[in-house]
Amino acid sequence: MMNRWGDQYMSGAGWWMMGLMVLFWAAVIVLLVWAVLRISRAIESRPAEGARAPESPRDVLDRRYAAGQIDSATYREMRAGLEGREPDGP
Repeated sequence: MMNRWGDQYMSGAGWWMMGLMVLFWAAVIVLLVWAVLRISRAIESRPAEGARAPESPRDVLDRRYAAGQIDSATYREMRAGLEGREPDGP
């Protein structure tokens, strides 16, 4: 029985078309996998709702001083230590 190319096997053009179709679908699958991975990584790296950035040591020190947990002399001494310098006088 004859097919539309005139013999029982595909002609050269048929193989090229099949090859291009395989490449096309492989590219579509690769693109979809890449998009899913990129989106999932973006979702994982996004901070949760209501999550705050971690406080810096200076922020913790300022908050403790404002709350009255440490006195001004201790605050000045600890602040100087954080900044890498000697504390000021009393």
